[in-house]
Amino acid sequence: MRKGWGSLCGITVFVFTILFLPSVAEAKREKWAHESSSLPADSSIVWGDLDNGFRYALMPHRAKPGLVSMRLMVKVGALDEDEDERGLAHFIEHMAFEGTRNFKPGELIAFFQKLGMGYGVDVNAFTYHDKTVYHLELPQNEAELIDQGLLLYRDYADGILFEENRVENEREVILREKQARDSPSSRISEASFQFSFAGTKLAERSPIGLESVVKDTSIEELKAFYRKWYRPDLMTLVVVGDIDADSFEQKIEEAFSDMETPSERVPKRKIGRLARSKQFRTGHLAVEGVERYTLEISRAWMERDNGDSWERREKDTLRAFATSIFNERCRELIDGMSDDFANYNRIFGIPYCQLSISSGGEFWWDAFVWMDQLLRQALTYGFTKQELDYVRKTWLQSSRSAADRYETAEPRMLVDDLVESIALGRVYVSSDKFSEKMDAYIQSLTLKELNEAFKDVWNLKRMSYFMAGDLDSSLNGLALKRRFGEDRKFSVLPYIPKLPEAFEYTELGAPGSVLDSSTIEKVGAKTYRFSNNARLTFLQTENEKGTVRALVRVGGGMLAFTDSNPGTHALAMTSLFRSGFRGHDIEDVYKELRSNVNSFMFGVEDHDAFTYRGVTQVDGLDEFFKIVSEFLLDPTVDENAFAVAQSKMTQSRELEPDGMNEGYRDLYRILYPDEPRFHVPTLSDIANVRWDAIQNWLAKPLKEGYLEVAVVGDIEESELLELFGETIGALPERIENKPEYTSARLLRTYPRSGKQTIEYQNGMGDSAASVIVWTIQDKVSIRESAALYVLSSVFESRIRKRVREEMGASYSPSVRYVTFSAYDTLRHIRADVDCLKGDAENLLDVVLGISAGLSEGRVDEDEIRSAVAPLEEGLRQAWQDNGYLLEHVLFGVQEYPNVVDRALLYRDGLLSTITADEVLEVARKYLKSEEALAVAIVPAASSKLAEVPDWEEPKRAGVVE
Repeated sequence: MRKGWGSLCGITVFVFTILFLPSVAEAKREKWAHESSSLPADSSIVWGDLDNGFRYALMPHRAKPGLVSMRLMVKVGALDEDEDERGLAHFIEHMAFEGTRNFKPGELIAFFQKLGMGYGVDVNAFTYHDKTVYHLELPQNEAELIDQGLLLYRDYADGILFEENRVENEREVILREKQARDSPSSRISEASFQFSFAGTKLAERSPIGLESVVKDTSIEELKAFYRKWYRPDLMTLVVVGDIDADSFEQKIEEAFSDMETPSERVPKRKIGRLARSKQFRTGHLAVEGVERYTLEISRAWMERDNGDSWERREKDTLRAFATSIFNERCRELIDGMSDDFANYNRIFGIPYCQLSISSGGEFWWDAFVWMDQLLRQALTYGFTKQELDYVRKTWLQSSRSAADRYETAEPRMLVDDLVESIALGRVYVSSDKFSEKMDAYIQSLTLKELNEAFKDVWNLKRMSYFMAGDLDSSLNGLALKRRFGEDRKFSVLPYIPKLPEAFEYTELGAPGSVLDSSTIEKVGAKTYRFSNNARLTFLQTENEKGTVRALVRVGGGMLAFTDSNPGTHALAMTSLFRSGFRGHDIEDVYKELRSNVNSFMFGVEDHDAFTYRGVTQVDGLDEFFKIVSEFLLDPTVDENAFAVAQSKMTQSRELEPDGMNEGYRDLYRILYPDEPRFHVPTLSDIANVRWDAIQNWLAKPLKEGYLEVAVVGDIEESELLELFGETIGALPERIENKPEYTSARLLRTYPRSGKQTIEYQNGMGDSAASVIVWTIQDKVSIRESAALYVLSSVFESRIRKRVREEMGASYSPSVRYVTFSAYDTLRHIRADVDCLKGDAENLLDVVLGISAGLSEGRVDEDEIRSAVAPLEEGLRQAWQDNGYLLEHVLFGVQEYPNVVDRALLYRDGLLSTITADEVLEVARKYLKSEEALAVAIVPAASSKLAEVPDWEEPKRAGVVE
């Protein structure tokens, strides 16, 4: 056994290490990245390897007591497959869950469920271009559980069974998985990737593989591929969590040291070389029926690989930083542009930059030309100091926030970074050292360096252009080239940034004072009522170092919604936010938030309140409170802002590529007839929203309504009270108690029952869904509600066993028990089964048959234990999660005083007391087939998917400068 050292962080870089494997019993050891780099390794990690070449990296991380994240990485993926093997690495990954030496078919998932681990959450696997990774999230660091995890990993390494019936079933499951991912958006992304990396194996390989290979490969071919690639010298075990490294090393030795290393050398992985890029290289993908037009401008190029170093990381940081400045400029100038519109990265070691824009209607050509003009403008004139200062501030803030989160992160948040760094040959540098080094580098960057880096990366003569949309033969790359050529005859003007000005807030006057307070002893939280009747609930935790989460709930929200048009509630909060305040437009507000707050969300999704949610470092909480206070002080919707929001929502809906979303929207209209508060608006609804209807709904509750704020995080009580008193606590007086909204809370809906079909247009080929919903409109006791959670878990397990494991007809069926805090008598049990169009009707009958078996049959205690253990373990861990504490424990606690007691009952084991008889009782009461709404969501006969891409490479450059 041998040991080593460590490393991480920064711009994602992909490098492949070639393995030279000896033919003797003791494998030649592959070096860790830090052994041939000047970068400092993370000293907390134990690096080691066995004589047979099996490697391991162990990172003790005790921020979350008891939790352990384990990954077994096998260095085989789509890049290692021959043409007639495309999809076999992924097929092997599926077979790992279908029976091994020590875990027989059908036993694996149930076994780990009993140990408190959920399928798909704690037990999972993924196949990539360059690796296959098996995930285990251990809820406890008990020796027996660790031993079982290592036993399973050893089975994955050389003990997969490949029983014939399981292989044949997984063929069908993989084909369903492939179909489920085959949307217009994914087709466009895949075609764009192939275009950008033409000439390399990356462009030719997708982990899901070829349908023909999945259908035709034999069991012997699967076994041969397994024997060839699943060998100890291609495996690395990575563990992060509450572990003792010395004892863990001994367990690894015992579990894997007797694996034999084959004498055959592993074929060298060859990624290939990019096709020589010609000036104005173009490609396009026709997507019939999707009136969204996308242009992607990109460049990929090869560089000499001198290994991982500070110099290389600084170069990548410089390029990414310059691109971020351009991205920020575009986001400011192009309303609605995403934060990662333009980006620079490395893809498997290949430097790559890309920007994309989507548009529709009559303006899409203009949008493409404008994008080109913005790029030419930045290349010609460079950036301004004002832009540099702003982006630098946001980068440094993000760096500081990431460093704080690292110390208190769950193991699962760290382990995959470590796995990725090992796979790509990157040194894993400790978070504090990396942040210190890179923050200093970012501080040192000059405009000259950034402008030069931007020109180097975004070299206009080397860019490629990819188009996608409902393109006819005349709208191809040549047409784009001609259009750009004509526009490029004209010069662009310099960018003139908006003059900086102080961001001023309203002077609220004397701070509010605390009128009364109390302590919720069972959870250690405190509640306060301020002199203006604003209420605050606070729980101090160290779960997230230096981070605070806040939830502001105002008024009655949807409980007070009486409009018949669902577009009114869909546009309301967006229109208000776009209106800004005190002369500050949306861009001013956005930049102020981005400079100080990590996350800011607003809406009315909770149904019983208008909400503002924020996640920020401690020194950004003041900014969050101030901005929320402004919207509560003068909630005025500007008509122009409303018109823009209305236009943006219309365009977004018109350009939506994946038609199944429309099918789900229709489902909600069937499920909640005559209840527009549950509906997503149609294009007609959006067009008919009245500006004054939004203003009338929002103004009074936001300005005067019941106001309750919950804060959870790493902040001192005195500091929080001072900040709150100066902001929200200093607002004009609010009403002291929230209206009951009795009639609204007793909402009853009358959905039709029986089987129905919804057809959608545009874009997902043969993909469909079978959805069955049982609506519960009784007042349910807390034990009945707990029994319904258990029932849903049992129901999902039975559906998965029948529909996936026996029929191979679905990739990821699920069952949810849906509750609403706003409505006393509304709940659902909902089963969703992804499938093919031809199977949708039959699967409705299958699921209804399973539900009948539950309501008319029996449930054994073993099923109950398998269902309850993961739920209980999830709840135990959730109490260390500030997001859960905010949203499920302290959520509106002064409005709903019983919410804490309910949360504590679940925390303290309520689910484990639920008996099989109680589960059967709620099944018989609520899972009645004749009361179920069973809907098949299927593509219409005319639904189209993307056609085969057409690459066009003009022989002459033809770029007009």
